[in-house]
Amino acid sequence: MKALKPPTIESIDVENDLELGSLVAHVLDEGDKVYQAQRAESFRLGIIDERGRLLKCELPEDMREGADTDFGG
Repeated sequence: MKALKPPTIESIDVENDLELGSLVAHVLDEGDKVYQAQRAESFRLGIIDERGRLLKCELPEDMREGADTDFGG
């Protein structure tokens, strides 16, 4: 069985609803993979709990009120 190349905006006819739907499905599938990986990493680091609720709310030292930093601008 030959592996199919994933669709790209350059490789499809954007006027064709079937091809455009295929591209959108591919983009959503790839985005879900990234989301799942980031969610797993956030859970592993203790940033979120198993339900996705934020556990850490503190800001880094340089972002806190009164920090003596600038934005380089």
